Amino acid sequence: MAAVGVGLLGAWLGALVLARTDVPMGPFRVEVSAGFGRGVTDIGLPPFGRVVADTHLAPLRISATLEDVGVERLTQIVGEEGIEGLTARVERDALDELQSLALRVLGASAIGAALLAALVFRRDWRAILIALLSGFVAVGGSVVLAWGTYRPAAFTEPTYTGSLSAAAKLIGPVREATDRIEDFRAGLQVLVASTTSAYSSIQAQPLTGDDVIRVLHISDIHASPLGMDFAQGVAQAFDVDLVIDTGDLTSFGTPLEDLITTEVSSFGRPYVFTRGNHDSMQLQAAIAEVPSAVVLDGRTVEVAGLTVYGLGHPEFTPSGREAIDVYAFEEEARAAAPVVAEDLALLGQPPDIVAVHDDRMVEALAGGMPLVISGHFHETDAQVLSGTVFMRIGTTGGNGAGIFRGLDIPFSAEVLYFSRGPEDGLVAYDVIEQSPDTGSLVVTRHVVSEDFGELVPTPTPTTTSSATLTPVPTITPTPSG
Repeated sequence: MAAVGVGLLGAWLGALVLARTDVPMGPFRVEVSAGFGRGVTDIGLPPFGRVVADTHLAPLRISATLEDVGVERLTQIVGEEGIEGLTARVERDALDELQSLALRVLGASAIGAALLAALVFRRDWRAILIALLSGFVAVGGSVVLAWGTYRPAAFTEPTYTGSLSAAAKLIGPVREATDRIEDFRAGLQVLVASTTSAYSSIQAQPLTGDDVIRVLHISDIHASPLGMDFAQGVAQAFDVDLVIDTGDLTSFGTPLEDLITTEVSSFGRPYVFTRGNHDSMQLQAAIAEVPSAVVLDGRTVEVAGLTVYGLGHPEFTPSGREAIDVYAFEEEARAAAPVVAEDLALLGQPPDIVAVHDDRMVEALAGGMPLVISGHFHETDAQVLSGTVFMRIGTTGGNGAGIFRGLDIPFSAEVLYFSRGPEDGLVAYDVIEQSPDTGSLVVTRHVVSEDFGELVPTPTPTTTSSATLTPVPTITPTPSG
């Protein structure tokens, strides 16, 4: 009896230590393991949490944790084969790895049982053999039983841990979610195009022509593919000259979310980006690699006839981390004002647009520039401080990754109209909001002279500096359409 107990203990230790390995599944790298325990399949999706389902009867716990994503390979597969092709690849690789995992568990358990038995029983070969056979039979029987009783349908009623516990509808049922997002996408382009076309046709004096520059301002997409689709639809329907994204393109700051940067080139026009507090420096670097994109983090560019200055948010506070000190966060944002002031002092005149994620970064500089655009607060607002127009847009991503929890937050964006005629500068802007629940889209026109009256002329910065002035680089717009 002692030999049997030693064999089972050794088999458990062997599986725990040796039956763990990283394997490729399509473009993903997954750590898989198996060992004695409750008959469940445990899937880890860091940093979101884990999904656990009672999938089989055997006392064998199967674990799989996502370790890495090959973004280039993932993009290639999705582009060539679509989501269904990606799923088929992962399923095929997973089935192949299950057989290898079974053999690895058997081998690791046998090694563990033999080593522990040899350590305990020394030269008692009979006891060592009993221990080895006991461990092998126990593990082998568990593997066979798990294979025979495995129920993938158990994942229709899983247990969630971590942040996933508050987002069960985000994951399952998978087919319902897939159908919902595809149905919404199918009508999105038609809804945006038809509604904005109808809106433009009733304008007494539509803002078009060579003397008008149209800028799409988006913010807080929070890794929402539907939000990105919405923004691209607005860009096409309004035929904007450039796009300015004031940050929080992602939420958790993970490499997996960086995949959304592959959508930037689909706008077909210059894409100017300033980092939000949820965006990592790695994401910023990935956007900088996109040919049509330009990252502003303490510099100014000229694009589509406008000069734009931007500075990334000084804090990195991705979702899912420890709670932040709200007061310290606000103070850190306000502390960016001297940095902006020093950068703007190097320019001959204020830029047409200052783009930041949190307008508190430049609130102290009100009066030193004509226009500040921002996001962060997930609310649309516009006001004038000391002659500077401060414009916030809501969240272009709606509920972001929580779209299946409740469709109550509209997708928001705004189109800014700049005149290069007698009335130089911002002359009007349209706020575009679409309900992800009903698909209804509302466009509201705002005329600057009617909303704000005569703005106080913006003075030229008077701060002096001995630094050599750097010419503002020019970005040539790519043809829209």
